Amino acid sequence: MTDQIQPVPGIVTSQTAHSNAYVRGYRAYGVSSTSLAQLLDLPRPRPPRGMVTTGVILTAIGVPLGALFLLVSLGARHSETNSAPAWASVIAPLFMTIPVWGPGLVCLVVGFVRMRGFRRGAPLRDMAWQVWSTARYCFRDHAVFLPHGAHAPAESARSLIFDTAQRALAGSY
Repeated sequence: MTDQIQPVPGIVTSQTAHSNAYVRGYRAYGVSSTSLAQLLDLPRPRPPRGMVTTGVILTAIGVPLGALFLLVSLGARHSETNSAPAWASVIAPLFMTIPVWGPGLVCLVVGFVRMRGFRRGAPLRDMAWQVWSTARYCFRDHAVFLPHGAHAPAESARSLIFDTAQRALAGSY
């Protein structure tokens, strides 16, 4: 009955269709796959780059803008006879530009924390892809089998693959 056992990557590839079309002048991409292919496929995480880019842009705009306002405020302070206190000349421009550089700094910090977490998960994702590439699926039993003998129903394939990858990284296999 070995004819009912097939490699998981082959099943996912054969039961997934990619298409593209032009809709109203824009290129549209589509992916459709069977429910079995969706069960057996591993998620493909994308690096969280958007927040870092947004943070860099907002900070790059906000900090020079704050510095410009600070220079204008300090210049105006020295030209007046009845000037405001020095702390007000420094704090006011910073408060005026907080709506630009404040969210930029928050986006930078959160983006770098997310990127660090993404990088920390890279060894587990790579090992999971290696385990996934060796997995086999049995149509008769509706189960996923790994070379070392572990098996699970197709619904639990991802947890089996990630648990095996985690054990392999820890040195249990």
